[in-house]
Amino acid sequence: ESPADKYLQEDLENIADSNIPVEELKGSSILVTGATGLVGSQMVRALACINRKENAGMKILALVRSPEKARGIFGDLLDRGDITLIVADLKDPLCVQENVDYIIHGAAVTTSRVMVSKPVETIRTAIDGTGNMLELALTKKVKGMVYLSSMEVYGTWDGSGVVTEDKMGYVNPLVVRSNYPESKRMCENMCIAYLSEYHVPVRIARLAQTFGAGILPGENRVFAQFA
Repeated sequence: ESPADKYLQEDLENIADSNIPVEELKGSSILVTGATGLVGSQMVRALACINRKENAGMKILALVRSPEKARGIFGDLLDRGDITLIVADLKDPLCVQENVDYIIHGAAVTTSRVMVSKPVETIRTAIDGTGNMLELALTKKVKGMVYLSSMEVYGTWDGSGVVTEDKMGYVNPLVVRSNYPESKRMCENMCIAYLSEYHVPVRIARLAQTFGAGILPGENRVFAQFA
């Protein structure tokens, strides 16, 4: 899955050997959005590793905008047969012919520079993209969907007390950079709306800082520059 990076391969092997309920996933079809991003690409690799080690027979549908970028990231792994690229722009209505059992929705603008220079595109990717994925989940009658949110939904705190999931800090909607936390909040509420009204089995994972083995070429966050 990642023969050129022994540290990432070690991580993938540990994931595959963990207590993931593989029996429930065997033979299923899993759609991963943002598959050329950091989290999405490692999710694809991890599922592929589980396939190899556990003979799980999962069909991994990797949704990408650029097949060339996907080939550059995954290389020969795409020739193994268990990964299928779906080329699409999440801002447009999706047409996925394949059966879909599970969705891991991780596509989002994650670079602050882009959030400031292209705030409209950032918002549309989040809102339109998540809406389209929830519609797909509803249409395909998926068994489960995970929306990858962010710690930024908690907003700004005054530093007192402990941040818990039932408390939200302040986000100034008149600041351009607020498009990211505001859209993440709206997408979370959209997930709850689809769960409440249409019973779409969606869950939310609020990620904090994500870094480590397997960072992508072009990563310009401080930790990567120091490393």
